[in-house]
Amino acid sequence: MNTMKKFFAAAVCAAVMLAIAATVAPAAPQTGAGAEGQSQTMKLLTLKKAQLQLEKTRGDYERSLKLLEQGLTSEQEFALVKTTYQQAQVDFQQALINFMGSEARISVASAVKFQDAGGKKFVRVTLRYSSKELKQLDNLNIKADDLFPLGFMKELKDVSVSLKSEAKIVSDPYEKVIAALPLETERDVTFQLLKDVENLDVSVFYSGKTETTSVYLQKGVSANIVTINSAQFSQEADLESTATYDLSLEKFSGEANVFKLDVVNLPHAINYEFSDPTTAARLSQIKFTEGVTSMKLQLKLFLPKNPDAQVVIDKPLELYVLTLEAERAGVLQDMLAKSPVIGPKEIDAMKAGSVRLMLVPRGVGKIEVQAVNLYHEIKVGENVEMEVRVKNAGTRKLNNIRVFADLPLNWRAEIAPDLISSLEQNKEQVVTIKFQPPADVAVGDYEPKIKTECSADNRKVESEDKIVRVHVAAKTNFIGIALLVLLLVGLLVGIVVFGIKLTRR
Repeated sequence: MNTMKKFFAAAVCAAVMLAIAATVAPAAPQTGAGAEGQSQTMKLLTLKKAQLQLEKTRGDYERSLKLLEQGLTSEQEFALVKTTYQQAQVDFQQALINFMGSEARISVASAVKFQDAGGKKFVRVTLRYSSKELKQLDNLNIKADDLFPLGFMKELKDVSVSLKSEAKIVSDPYEKVIAALPLETERDVTFQLLKDVENLDVSVFYSGKTETTSVYLQKGVSANIVTINSAQFSQEADLESTATYDLSLEKFSGEANVFKLDVVNLPHAINYEFSDPTTAARLSQIKFTEGVTSMKLQLKLFLPKNPDAQVVIDKPLELYVLTLEAERAGVLQDMLAKSPVIGPKEIDAMKAGSVRLMLVPRGVGKIEVQAVNLYHEIKVGENVEMEVRVKNAGTRKLNNIRVFADLPLNWRAEIAPDLISSLEQNKEQVVTIKFQPPADVAVGDYEPKIKTECSADNRKVESEDKIVRVHVAAKTNFIGIALLVLLLVGLLVGIVVFGIKLTRR
């Protein structure tokens, strides 16, 4: 009986050794450069082989343990089977680690930019926690909880999310924390944008590491509108000048691509045009081509020369810029036919993109100096006296008008009045100017200048100098002229007398 037991035990040990020799080599996972070069499919096959080897060696170990308890195998033979089983466990764990790679990861499923009724911009980021490797393990019925527990990978704790642009956080709040993110689930986090951007970096911190994903923001399409914003929403502009507003347009629409541009509540005396700042092309409609969701435009307002009942100096004008779908343009025309002025409630009811702009017309200070004659001829010792009319030719009252002269060397001027405290629009004031050349002034031409200085609305008003041309001639010598006349008369008398004497002979 003992001989049979020994023979049976020897046969079992031989079979176990042959099985181990046949299966250990192919089941051992590759390491080093070979493992790195494997595809994920090959890694999965290696893992499956390691699992089969593990299951076989586990069966050999359990049988050998029973034989040891029955005394049918030696401690040495059992130790060899146990070592082989433990080695299979290590090989399986190594193959599993190699297959799992960098573990499961969080991906950015979407990043949608939208705008609320107050014009604030938000971004809704959808994060998804998934693991393709865990799915493949389940599909192949590979269980590893007893050797390599993977339960910690089925849910991530304290996931921190922030939005960055150019390495700076542009979100409010700066960071949001997701308390728990189970495997194969999605979570939404919403931020308000502190800076309006088209693309940004989504930074996610979890499991002691940070992953950054650069994304181009999608546009929310809950409302088919094109939003408009302008940094220069309130401006002052002089009459007979141009006010330019830079407009930023963003499309939040999944359907329409063509939108009409319009301005409402603008006085008829003020003309306008939309233009492309790059090409200077004048526009009345815009079209968003495929992949384009934003653009830049300019609105130019051309103010009239003179104020009227609608364009009142220093009185703010409120107007709206609209972007409408083509079929909604008729609705706007119907509203304008009923009332030329549209209020905020009507604007909101149209569900169109709009921006409220302010324009304050300012008067223009302009001074004119008029003279009947700017050319004078005098003789040495004489003065030039003239009158000029100082007129307010602008659209704002002129203050502190000072009239003065830029004179040639040693000349003097008397100006009355030389200071006019104020001058209303289209009013004028007569100013008397007396130029006094020096006593020893040389004969020739001189050009004194009449200048003015004034202000309007605390701004200096530019004025044009008036040049007076003065020709100075020498004094008339009356004694010399008299002697010359007497000499000529005497000469003529002598000739006559001499001629009479000759005729009498």
